[in-house]
Amino acid sequence: MEKEIEALRKVPLFADFPDPALKKFSETFKRSSYEAGGIIFKEGSEGDTLFILVSGRVIIEKKLDRDGGSFKPLAVLSAGEFFGEMSVLEKQVRFAQARAEEASSLYEIGREEFFAFIRNNPENGIAIFTEIVRVIARRLQHTSSELTMLFDMSRLIMREHRSAADFIRLTVEEVSIYFDGAWNFRGYVYDPFNEEFEQVVSKEAFADGGAGTGEAPGADSGWIGASSYRMVCRAHGKPAGYVVFSKASAVSEQERNSLTTIFDTVSCIMGSAIENIEHRTEAAMLEKLKTQKSSI
Repeated sequence: MEKEIEALRKVPLFADFPDPALKKFSETFKRSSYEAGGIIFKEGSEGDTLFILVSGRVIIEKKLDRDGGSFKPLAVLSAGEFFGEMSVLEKQVRFAQARAEEASSLYEIGREEFFAFIRNNPENGIAIFTEIVRVIARRLQHTSSELTMLFDMSRLIMREHRSAADFIRLTVEEVSIYFDGAWNFRGYVYDPFNEEFEQVVSKEAFADGGAGTGEAPGADSGWIGASSYRMVCRAHGKPAGYVVFSKASAVSEQERNSLTTIFDTVSCIMGSAIENIEHRTEAAMLEKLKTQKSSI
């Protein structure tokens, strides 16, 4: 029992609970485990359970096709976070799928047990609902910012661009306004003539020594320190450019999870746009060669 109480104490939802309340609450849930890749619940399924992540990582993802062969990550959750609250509060069907990204341990609390605890412990119940509302508001703010950013990017990709370098430069200018706090942004494009990545844009709010700059990126995007993320844009299966986002302060795990889903979306859009730019550039060059050839 002590282990359960200590585990619950680390969850922000129960941060202000006294030990007796934690003990009572620990008696209302069951503990479950999922291997990496295990499906916790599927999109469209009925459910009445609140899940609290004790350890591991869980991805909330949305189907991109009817058969469920492709998914778009909506959120990445780590230890101490909860999900499934809307099915508990309003008996809604699951709007997305939850999948364990790595081996994960969860607490599961049914709707009846949840509300029974709230009725019997009104003071702690208010604290629970306050935290749930706070987290829902934060998630809605995250979704709103991402949608607004994507809307601005959709207008950007509809424009004609002289080169991939020009597009990366404009994209960094466009998305930089959506990041709270002091951030540095550096964008690079691949130059096939010298087979190197050249810097095409830099927006700096603080001195950081040029973290993560200039070198050829790996195949995948990812965090390259406590506060920097390298977002790789792939075109024709190869890195065509990348952007390094660096924050002046360390990024919390929760913030990392939120930012990673945004970076993944932006990198996919930029990669597709760069492919189209390269196709248009090649087509224009071929047309120019044909015109020169016919005039000879």
